[in-house]
Amino acid sequence: MWNPYYLTTVLFCKLCFRELFNGKIYGQENIPLAGPFIVAPNHLSHLDPPFVSAAFLKRELIFLGRKTLFKPGFWNILLSHINVIPVDRENTADISAIKKALAFLRDNFGVVIFPEGTRSLDGHFGKAQSGIGFLACKTQVPVIPVRIFGTYEILKKNRTMPDIRQSAQIIIGKPILPSEYDGFQDQKERYHLSANYILDQIKNLSIPL
Repeated sequence: MWNPYYLTTVLFCKLCFRELFNGKIYGQENIPLAGPFIVAPNHLSHLDPPFVSAAFLKRELIFLGRKTLFKPGFWNILLSHINVIPVDRENTADISAIKKALAFLRDNFGVVIFPEGTRSLDGHFGKAQSGIGFLACKTQVPVIPVRIFGTYEILKKNRTMPDIRQSAQIIIGKPILPSEYDGFQDQKERYHLSANYILDQIKNLSIPL
């Protein structure tokens, strides 16, 4: 049974994505229809999480989001009801958030984590953080690479109003299996190398001609 708050919000996001920003989605056939998985998108804008949820309408997703987004009032109530796990980015070992993410994966949900950890300042890729490598290697579930185009132009960092003249595209890549992202011999750098590999697969995605 889907979370009704999440489903209602996602349907609204899908409408906005399609009608306001001429949104296009490619590769929805790569979304697993059953079982746990990790969704790994690049991060350009506050619009990325709602647009990713709209692209993955076949499956209910869980999002890892920074704790500072949970501001008193409306945002705290909304985020608490639409499958967002608060993460304390100041605490690199936020055990509570990790445990919750692992529990949702055990329950066959898809969990969204941005490999770069934060939004881009200039529209380009940032560095991969080891968090996604840890979660992927720990759970050994497929990782779905996702590349987002256009959201930086629509709503870049420090901008308050979206530019509805711009459009957005989302490319969903084929699942990356554990044998691919966790196939490194250097155990000391295991999580970092895995995170870099996943980010490289995102960079390789492009809009079909």
